[in-house]
Amino acid sequence: MSKAKPGTMVYNILDRAVEFFQEPRNRERIQHNCLDPMLRYLLDRMFPYIILTCILFSLILLMSLTSVGLLMFQLHMSSRLPISAVAQGANAVAQGANIVAQTADAIANAAIEQALIHSP
Repeated sequence: MSKAKPGTMVYNILDRAVEFFQEPRNRERIQHNCLDPMLRYLLDRMFPYIILTCILFSLILLMSLTSVGLLMFQLHMSSRLPISAVAQGANAVAQGANIVAQTADAIANAAIEQALIHSP
């Protein structure tokens, strides 16, 4: 009595399944009765999400191009300004920053004084 190799029954079943699926008649039946309806169902379910993704991508692309266009327009317009106007704008920004820093210092000093007064 000879012992069969382990797994030969599995290989035989797999070989028969491969032969079954390679026959054109069986392949067409499986494709038309199983695969096509499943793919159609999946695409019907996913279609709204695909459209939504395309719309969002288009909006993001449009906003990016608009931002780049506005940036280029601003750079082009700022290059036409005289140097004195640019310097005045920079001075105004610096003065605003100084006012903000002074206000922050005053608030911090007041908070420290209150903490020292109320500390035990």
